[in-house]
Amino acid sequence: MSFAILLPVGLAIIMAIVGLGMTPGDFLRLRGAGAAFAAGLVVQVLGLPVLALVLATAFELSPAMSVGLVIVAAAPGGVTSNFLTLVSRGDVALSIAMTATTSLLSIVTVPIVVGFALGHFLGQSETIRLPLGMTAGSVFLVTGLPLVLGMVARAKATRLAVAVLPTARKVASLIFALIVFATFWGQWDAIAVNWRDVGPAVMSLNVLAMAGGFAVALLLRLAPAATVAIAVECGLQNVAVAMFVAINLIGEPVLAIPGMIYAISMNVAILAIIAVGRRMVPAGAAA
Repeated sequence: MSFAILLPVGLAIIMAIVGLGMTPGDFLRLRGAGAAFAAGLVVQVLGLPVLALVLATAFELSPAMSVGLVIVAAAPGGVTSNFLTLVSRGDVALSIAMTATTSLLSIVTVPIVVGFALGHFLGQSETIRLPLGMTAGSVFLVTGLPLVLGMVARAKATRLAVAVLPTARKVASLIFALIVFATFWGQWDAIAVNWRDVGPAVMSLNVLAMAGGFAVALLLRLAPAATVAIAVECGLQNVAVAMFVAINLIGEPVLAIPGMIYAISMNVAILAIIAVGRRMVPAGAAA
């Protein structure tokens, strides 16, 4: 079985385990988290693409690498952000709501942002359309359905779910580690060749995105769990979407290089968020 099939299967298992630790009450709490939800969306949907444009200019990247960096910034939140928010003791319900919303908005925002980048850096004007059915279906199959199944399993067998949850979360951590290793191994050549040119800009985007999420949340005096969730969401992008846009929709594989590097960078930088989050949020304070 190829990695292209194992990746979504692994992510689906992770989401099912996340759902196993959640109840409908986690989502009901979002009724009082409007400020956190709005702040997270503004930083991710508007702030990140602007930041990528600024960094591409500041680092004097080539036109192709500049567009690739913007594509990464325009991608929605990554599926693993929900699991890593859980590990970081962040607000998982807020994280899931942000991931789902940015994934749906990406059908509109990605073509606009990437189209602007193509025109600005390459002098092109292209209309990019994410297939609505494929995008919505993929998000549902990899995130929504497994999450719901996990929550249903907890509701139907609460005592058993609570008992196996610690072990299940360890399994999820192992699956995630394998995904990171496989990505690193498969993309090492591209990373090695292009690291010197675009690596610093990619890492800056990643670190500043997380720092920006933290800063906005702290400025608004949001709860620690919400602050951690926003920082994780802003730093973890759905690199698979970025690569799909570059390779399949635009037809320029070179534009996917920043995404390849970002995939590694974000999985290293998240370790700092996990450490900070577990200090900020007491054990048991976030689902």
